[in-house]
Amino acid sequence: MGRVISIKDILNFLERGFADVTRQYDWDNSGKQLILEDQEVKKAALALDPTEKVIDKAIEEGCGLLITHHPLFFGKVRSLDVSKTFDRKVIKAIKGNLSVIAAHTSLDLADFSLNDYICTILGAEVHSSFVEEGKHEFVKFAVFVPKTHAESVRMAIIDAGGGSIGNYSGCTFSIPGEGTFIPGEGTDPYIGTKDVMEKVDELRIETIIDKRDVGRLLSAVIEAHPYEEVAHDIYKLDMGKPYGLGRIGEFVAPMETEDFLRLVKEKLGCDTLRLNKKPTGSVRRFAVVTGSGASMWKACVGAGVNVLLTGDLKHHDAIDAAENGILVVDAGHYETEKIFMNYLSKLISKKFNIETVVIEEEPSVINWR
Repeated sequence: MGRVISIKDILNFLERGFADVTRQYDWDNSGKQLILEDQEVKKAALALDPTEKVIDKAIEEGCGLLITHHPLFFGKVRSLDVSKTFDRKVIKAIKGNLSVIAAHTSLDLADFSLNDYICTILGAEVHSSFVEEGKHEFVKFAVFVPKTHAESVRMAIIDAGGGSIGNYSGCTFSIPGEGTFIPGEGTDPYIGTKDVMEKVDELRIETIIDKRDVGRLLSAVIEAHPYEEVAHDIYKLDMGKPYGLGRIGEFVAPMETEDFLRLVKEKLGCDTLRLNKKPTGSVRRFAVVTGSGASMWKACVGAGVNVLLTGDLKHHDAIDAAENGILVVDAGHYETEKIFMNYLSKLISKKFNIETVVIEEEPSVINWR
């Protein structure tokens, strides 16, 4: 029998590993929506949007968790009224013991984002991020510990996530030295006598750690350290890994622009594409921003690309981009994002050995003929 998988297990994976929730934009609400952290999960549903139909279907399927791209909650909720659609969705989820997690801009800004996936299925290599938005920050952590407890503190550091550099783990460095202190009034020192200078052979143990994990590391070190007051230093490092929105994809060889458009239609399952100008020439590099990214066409100029694959093309962006020689390919907000849920479903199922189901939704915009 495999181990029991809880909501918390999957939440930690999504928020801390796959789609770092600290990267999300200030206006967003990725991560926890409705959470029963101790609840066991045997089956999870995935969908682009937490619509009422999706929530009904997830409960009907016997799912304990719904993972969506777009959040359930935006803004403050002051009351719940079953006669209102949004409120009814929340009430249904709670009554159905359905936890809800969203990975929105945290996923857009992830190391492997929707945009990376689009490049992959189109057969293009990811050249770089389209627009850099920040850096994944690391800090150096140093602690001073008597030699008698050095290894227990070192292991506490490693177990808390310290010392991971690339594909290496457990990376620390130690420097011997002499620590001095005078225990004062109200102290109960592990070593030494009140009001008497004490000298102790100590090690300075240092490592690097993800800035997000400093609190957890410090708690672990304090727990393992024999002293009442644990002397430690934290230094900001200028070595953060950059992350960004969108990707620049590159084909091995150029293809005719019309062939590129046919490829997009095929791989994204689009009935139609909206363009801001007639397709001409060939495509080797292109930018992709899933969802609503047409307003980012200006970044194409600096990035040296003249094709932007995205959704939600507006009139003035269409004109301005065309006048600057940028072809904007609007494949649809829904169409550029929905396909990723199948990938995430397989990933969750494989990692946690649980059943997953992707709930198909109607497109938010349809073409009437």
